[in-house]
Amino acid sequence: MDEPKIPNGNLPLRVNQLDAEASDEFIHEIILEKLRDVLKYLQLSNIFTSYQLEVDAAIKFGLWWVVFRKQHSTLGQQLLDLEYTSVRPGAKTLSAITRVQSLLYLICNVVTPYLWARLRKLQAIRSFSDFNPHLDKLITILQTTWQYVNLLNFVTFLYNGQFLHVYERICGMRSFHPKGKQLREVGFEFSNREIMWHGFTEFMTFLLPYINMRKVKTMFTFSSAKSSDGSKFCKECDSYPTNPTRVADCSHIYCYHCAASLVTTDGALECKACNVKITSLGNLERAQHLISLVDV
Repeated sequence: MDEPKIPNGNLPLRVNQLDAEASDEFIHEIILEKLRDVLKYLQLSNIFTSYQLEVDAAIKFGLWWVVFRKQHSTLGQQLLDLEYTSVRPGAKTLSAITRVQSLLYLICNVVTPYLWARLRKLQAIRSFSDFNPHLDKLITILQTTWQYVNLLNFVTFLYNGQFLHVYERICGMRSFHPKGKQLREVGFEFSNREIMWHGFTEFMTFLLPYINMRKVKTMFTFSSAKSSDGSKFCKECDSYPTNPTRVADCSHIYCYHCAASLVTTDGALECKACNVKITSLGNLERAQHLISLVDV
């Protein structure tokens, strides 16, 4: 028997149905993450680890009880102005889904996945071959068959835009726009901004290792005479030297870190006072006459 047809103005786009499913999964993950944080702060995280399947099923049941049972749509569908309608064969007009269809949705979308996941977990812990040598093989065949059925259903959905999930066919219900198809406006400002920012950060990550930041800093740093006796200050950082070090060839004073970093990174130290070049750390010696002044 033919099923009632949805008017063209109320037919949902395929992308809207896929977005609604993605939104439902995202909302479920958010609730799961918040619950995990609560249990962690209450020092009950072991409960979440031990009963993860039960917690997951409880969240799905709660969403069904609070949202789907009353409004005949998921949270993701509500964000896109979608709703389920009954398309049972033999019906002449569209109508709201019945209580039986709502319970079928609960069984197909919550109870059955939980039982199957529990069965697979039990099989991973202990093989069923001890009880029946053909049971493990049967479970594998059922799993493979179900995956092929889902694949075939999805290909059919891409072709005609009907029944995104197998359980929608089983329950006899489809998504539609109760208020008519809305204009779908897609903005790319956020995506463009993210693409530009990621491109800029990747470029800077590539470029920065090739830039000598010490030389750049030196170019924009202006020395200031802090004392009439300039010989007491480091010629590189223009401050009182830490671990005072004297250049043997010209007797000017540097911080050991400043001098050693110049020789190590640039291969040579060019004295700012007299342009003498030092290429080895062996040409540096401690300035004994300044150590007591720095300590004080």
